[in-house]
Amino acid sequence: MHSLGKDAIVLYLWTCMTMKGGAFTTADAVSYGGIPEEDVKTALAELVAAGVLIRKEDGVFEPVDLIRAEVDEYIGNRTDENGVPELRSDEKKRNLLATSIQKTYYQGYMAYPFYRLIDTCLYDYHFEDDVVYALFEEGKELRCQYVVTKMCDLAKKWYEKGFTTTDALKDYYELRDRRKNITAMVGKMLRKHLTELDYERINRWVEVYGADEEIVEYAIRENEWRTTLRPVDVENKLKEWFDAGVMTIDKAMVYENERHKENKAAATKRKGRTNVRRSGKEAGITVEEPEKNEDGQAPENGAEEAPMHDSILDMFQGDDDEDN
Repeated sequence: MHSLGKDAIVLYLWTCMTMKGGAFTTADAVSYGGIPEEDVKTALAELVAAGVLIRKEDGVFEPVDLIRAEVDEYIGNRTDENGVPELRSDEKKRNLLATSIQKTYYQGYMAYPFYRLIDTCLYDYHFEDDVVYALFEEGKELRCQYVVTKMCDLAKKWYEKGFTTTDALKDYYELRDRRKNITAMVGKMLRKHLTELDYERINRWVEVYGADEEIVEYAIRENEWRTTLRPVDVENKLKEWFDAGVMTIDKAMVYENERHKENKAAATKRKGRTNVRRSGKEAGITVEEPEKNEDGQAPENGAEEAPMHDSILDMFQGDDDEDN
């Protein structure tokens, strides 16, 4: 569905509702009128390429039975070398497990791909029943139980890490409890409602950076100077420590103290450079020095005093005498 264009989806829904799974021609699709006539052939070709329509030699199209195709593929993947389906004696147990998961995590309705995921976990990854149930419980904790791709990725990750038995899951439960406590602490200290992206970040802090509650709290406090503190700021600090080989709270405190000392020394050095006084010659300015008297001393006022007139009128007296 996600890979199809709008016209192709509209045309396919028309075949399901009007043709009831029966054959139809290009002329039938054009007469429907739901999409422009010039786009009908393109939409039909797209549906054929997607494998949901079959084109016959006479130009007739037939919808593919998708449920039958899924069942055939499922059975085909579980046959012996002679092509005989391998029937299991514990199918009843599997159905009880699927029903329990359906009622607990999907409110009584679970999409078909999740049944396929349960089979993959049981028969391909050889998970114990309790591990399969725990997988969907974990999906709910991570808020991804409705996303097929993320649930499949989670199951594959468990398989690759060997979490196939309840005993092997003990280490994972320790990580989950740690993540749960960190999530509650972060939401409280940051005073925000955490989003799905925030949950993914916190999961990364635990699984990738090996963070615990104490070091995450310290990372938050190291960012308290910010006007708005975000989970990404905390993650950047944790990543900085991780890249520097800092994995414990004690090493983190030593690292930050050294960093603060370096910043303070750099600030002091910058301040010292800005406070240096420069002479006029260094600045390219020529300043005339005052003339000195016979004793080699400058005048008391720092410059030779100019003659003073008795009154402001004396300044113009000479001019008046010349005019007269």
